[in-house]
Amino acid sequence: MSLCRSCISRRVGMSRTLFLNTSIADSTIRFPYLHPIQRGYASKKSNTRLNKPPKQQLDYKPSIKTIRKPPIPEPEHEAPKAKPNPLKYRTIPIVLGSITLFFLSGYCAYIFVAVSKQPANAVPKDPSAQADVSDRYNDIANTFDAEVDWMEKVMGIVKMRKKLAGLAKGDVLEVSIGTGRNLEYYDFNFGSGKGNVKSFTAIDKSAEMLEIAHEKFGTLYPGILGVRWIVGDASEPGQIPSPPKSANERSGNKVGAKYDTIIQTMGLCSTEDPVDLLKALGKIVKEDEGRILLLEHGRGKWKWLNSLLDKSAEAHAHKFGCWWNRDLVKIVEDSGLELINFSTKHGGTTSWIELKKPKQPEQVKPEEPSVVAPKPTETKKGWW
Repeated sequence: MSLCRSCISRRVGMSRTLFLNTSIADSTIRFPYLHPIQRGYASKKSNTRLNKPPKQQLDYKPSIKTIRKPPIPEPEHEAPKAKPNPLKYRTIPIVLGSITLFFLSGYCAYIFVAVSKQPANAVPKDPSAQADVSDRYNDIANTFDAEVDWMEKVMGIVKMRKKLAGLAKGDVLEVSIGTGRNLEYYDFNFGSGKGNVKSFTAIDKSAEMLEIAHEKFGTLYPGILGVRWIVGDASEPGQIPSPPKSANERSGNKVGAKYDTIIQTMGLCSTEDPVDLLKALGKIVKEDEGRILLLEHGRGKWKWLNSLLDKSAEAHAHKFGCWWNRDLVKIVEDSGLELINFSTKHGGTTSWIELKKPKQPEQVKPEEPSVVAPKPTETKKGWW
């Protein structure tokens, strides 16, 4: 069968149209998300691979989930610790130390001024060459405690007073009691009957200071009358009575009795003759168990320190009534008392002294010469 040219051309055009439509449809199935222009290019490219079967069309859009790694937690930054304050627990000691340093500086300045005003010639240290300035205590009695209180606390004198008075027992005598700076430290048995101090006798040359001590005792122990207050010089014989019979001050004295404890603080510097004073105390203390307890100040260990004490001794004596440059070692040796303890502080200027009365050697009675009776003489009879 023959076909005319027009029919052939018509059929060829129809086949081309069918082929294009099929290609476009195929590209649509294969690439549903492509642009129409891209689809045509893709269909042309796919037609070149005739041997490869078309991919199956998916009815859903595949979702690609991106697996993300969990975020790495950032390290927690701890709050920086505050640096401890080095002065947190040291504020009070620093304040107290500053106050102490201030007072010590003032005291050193006072010594320096006193020394600079003194003449070149040093004051003699022998008590016999020093003037008696004990009357000065009557003038400074009302202000004495206020002037020396801070200095004694700083230097530890108050603790030493407390320790010294704590050793007192039995019948107690305090010599040069002054304003009674030791009264609150005694272990009295007034009322309770459990204390170590059974009776108490106080003596001082200054009536003004003794009156202040009496008032202090009345404030500390109201209603107690068992204390004797004596104005006099303890170094003079007959000034100190024997211990009382009981705590009652009107009970009378124990005739011939002696004291168990004798205490004196800062007294050897103010008496005219300290050796005679110690000898007098040795006569009224018990021989074996009795004790003489002293807290004194005098010469120190170093030459330069003693030079300062000598230069300022006269000014200090006229102000406070005591000579602080006396040689305590020599005074104790000359007293003839037995030394039990001698310790020093503050460069040797403050001395703790414990003495006792030495035992008296037993006196051996001389043997009485034996008297031989003379033999009776025989009278010869005469021959007559």
